[in-house]
Amino acid sequence: MFTHTYLTRPGLWEIEGHYYDRSDNRHDAKGQLVVTHSPELWTLESKINISGDDKRDFVSLYEITPMPPAASFTEWKSQTGGPEPIYGLFVLVEDTVMMPWQSGSGSYWGQEIMGFKNPDEYLGRGFAFLKNEKVSAWAFRLTRLGGADEV
Repeated sequence: MFTHTYLTRPGLWEIEGHYYDRSDNRHDAKGQLVVTHSPELWTLESKINISGDDKRDFVSLYEITPMPPAASFTEWKSQTGGPEPIYGLFVLVEDTVMMPWQSGSGSYWGQEIMGFKNPDEYLGRGFAFLKNEKVSAWAFRLTRLGGADEV
């Protein structure tokens, strides 16, 4: 069985990469992500700064059902980051964390995939659509800056 450090362990991660708007214009992106665990709830909080003409901040908070030790998936929900609340899964398959999601109405949807490079580095790729129109896409590198005692 593969052991992931992203999501399954509390930690602080640096985010760096590119954000693509609906017209495929590329913008630099930087930020941080924090994963915390309690017995009742895991959380993932992120803030990503987008530079250039589309300059803005994306702030997200995910509430995650804690994953039992032998499980390979769990559910999450978020009230931030889109036009309406979104719901999704984290699914672990070998060296990849997949995250399909959609809004309650199903009109806002997407996918993110986190590929394991080493315990302190993942490559994230994802996209978001509103109905059948592309809203955004991204390509990020996540670098672990600290563990649970440093969050």
